[in-house]
Amino acid sequence: EASREEAPAAPEKKYGAVAVCAGAGMEAVFRDLGCDGTISGGQTMNTSTEDILRQVNRTPAEVVYVFPNNKNIIMAAEQCVGLTEKKVVVIPSTTIPQGIAALMQFDPSLEEEELTENMKQALSSVRTLQVTYAARDSEFEGQKIHEGDYLTLLEGKLLSTLRSFDEVCEKIGEKLGELSPEFVTVFYGEDVAEADAEKFTSRLQEMLPGAELTLVAGGQPVYYYIISAE
Repeated sequence: EASREEAPAAPEKKYGAVAVCAGAGMEAVFRDLGCDGTISGGQTMNTSTEDILRQVNRTPAEVVYVFPNNKNIIMAAEQCVGLTEKKVVVIPSTTIPQGIAALMQFDPSLEEEELTENMKQALSSVRTLQVTYAARDSEFEGQKIHEGDYLTLLEGKLLSTLRSFDEVCEKIGEKLGELSPEFVTVFYGEDVAEADAEKFTSRLQEMLPGAELTLVAGGQPVYYYIISAE
C-alpha cells in the first residue's frame, strides 16, 4: 500500500548530493566528497529512475544534486525532476572522473545558480580513460574486436584494442603525454591485484614525469582501470 512508502526525508540543509557508481572504493570516494548517498550502477547495471528517486528522497536536503556518471543514466536521472517535493538538479556527468571533478566544486555556501554553474563547468576540466576487455567477438564503432582484447576508451570512444597489457600501458602513457595533465588518478577495479595496479601506475609515472599520480582502489566491476587526467 502507498502509505508504506518511505516518506521523503525532511530537509536538514539546503543542498544534498547523490551519485551513481559501482564498487566499494568508488562509493567511499563519493561519500568523502560530500555525497549523502550512492546508487549502485554503471556499465552493466541498469539504474532506474526509481532507484535514483529513492535515494533522492532519502537525502535530507531541499535541493538534491544528482551525478549519473554515465551517459546512459542521465535520462533516468532527469526523469526524477518533478517526481518529488525536493528540487532535483542533474549534473550531466558521463564518467566517474567527471562526477568527482564536479563534486570538488560542491560549496554549500554558494547560491544555487552559481553552484550549479561551477559544477557543470568542472565537467570539462577532466579527461577520462577506461580500460576494459572484450567479453566476446564484436564490432565497436566499425572496428573488429576479438574476445579477450583489452579495450581502451577515451571519453567513451575507442582509443585502442590490443592483445597485450604492456601495449595498453604504452598507449595510455602516450595519450596522457599528449594531454599533459598535472594530476592523474588511477582507480583500479575488483579484478586487478593491488601489486599489478602499483606496477601499472609506476610505469605511467615514468612516462609522465611532470604529473602527480594517485592510485585508488575503486573496486569497480567491468573496468580494470578508470583513469582521470586533469
